Amino acid sequence: MLKLTRFLQRDLDPLLLAAVMLATVTGITMIYSATFNWDLGTAGAVYKKQIIWALISFVAMAITMAIPLKFFYAFAYILYGISVVLLLAVLELGDRRWFNLGPFFVQPSEMAKLTTVLALARYLSTRNLNLERVRTFVVPITLVLVPGLLVYKQPDLGTALVFAATLLPMLFWAGLKSSTLFFILAPVLSLICAFHTLSLAVMILVLAGVLFMVRPRLTTTIVVVLVNLTIAVGAQQLWNHRLHDYQRRRILTFLNPDLDKLGAGYQVIQSKVAIGSGGVKGKGFLQGTQTKLAFLPAQHTDFIFSVVGEEFGFIGAIAVLMLFLLIIWRAVKIATVVKSRFSSLVAIGIASILVFHVFVNVGMTIGVMPVTGLPLSFLSYGGSWLVMNMVLVGFLLNFYARRHEY
Repeated sequence: MLKLTRFLQRDLDPLLLAAVMLATVTGITMIYSATFNWDLGTAGAVYKKQIIWALISFVAMAITMAIPLKFFYAFAYILYGISVVLLLAVLELGDRRWFNLGPFFVQPSEMAKLTTVLALARYLSTRNLNLERVRTFVVPITLVLVPGLLVYKQPDLGTALVFAATLLPMLFWAGLKSSTLFFILAPVLSLICAFHTLSLAVMILVLAGVLFMVRPRLTTTIVVVLVNLTIAVGAQQLWNHRLHDYQRRRILTFLNPDLDKLGAGYQVIQSKVAIGSGGVKGKGFLQGTQTKLAFLPAQHTDFIFSVVGEEFGFIGAIAVLMLFLLIIWRAVKIATVVKSRFSSLVAIGIASILVFHVFVNVGMTIGVMPVTGLPLSFLSYGGSWLVMNMVLVGFLLNFYARRHEY
């Protein structure tokens, strides 16, 4: 009993654990509300499945907490290889993203997010790693590209982008200079600006200015210029021949949802109506008309935040966002207090995954981000994602409990 009390006082992060438990309970409650039928006076069985997944998730979190850090460091590359094999296996099944295991569906892409972070952290925690050499980036970029491209082929563009979202924060945390970070981001900016002549001209001037001020080695300068020119010239080719029709519709509808009010823009418009109709205090629990009359598709999965906004209004939406902010803050805080470089990098990778999911999911429900199909952490219905969220939290709690280990 004394050891348990000491563990709870010294080794457990009660704030993080409480926030995660509250978020999970909130998610189950919102799923219940999203599937509630006024005529029948009851909700569907979906929320019951989520409760089962929540229980499984807490067990997975506890197991993750108990495993020594040396295990994850030693087997980081092996776990990464297993996840890549599973991604290849799911592609062989055809147009599917999961394995059907009886009553459960398991998505290997969720495991791949974590194992990619582990592999990146293992590589970036190597001693005497020179982040100013171009060839140093070959390994981390490859580690991200392999699972990212396999997930993109499923096709699942939203999840594929998560892999890229973890790379830059982890590189920066590993000691990458701000100027070098800009050079890495420059191709993305060139891609965005490629469809507007004036924007592209400004981007070229900015890139030239940074190159002039930083004055990197000739090899680096040549690589940066060639990559950005290739991206700018090939952007139209990518748009016309590489993106799927539904992906192009999502981007165009994101820019202007009214282009397809009954098609690709329908979800965003109905989501904005639901959130807007909630006002300051909301319509009340189980009282959301947009939700109950099923105007909003995927309301218990990708658009669960719309249910929060309609039924609990601006106050409820802000409360949920503050809860996520607390979880992410604890993740970053843990990254700063642990003595292990590997643990610190993994914690930042986990924070990056959570930030990307929250930012993109909430953004698409209010019409400021394209609809990518990314679920909201802890709130959206989905067993694989909830289990993975709890495993991520298990890592954070594990790191905090062993924060004095190198």
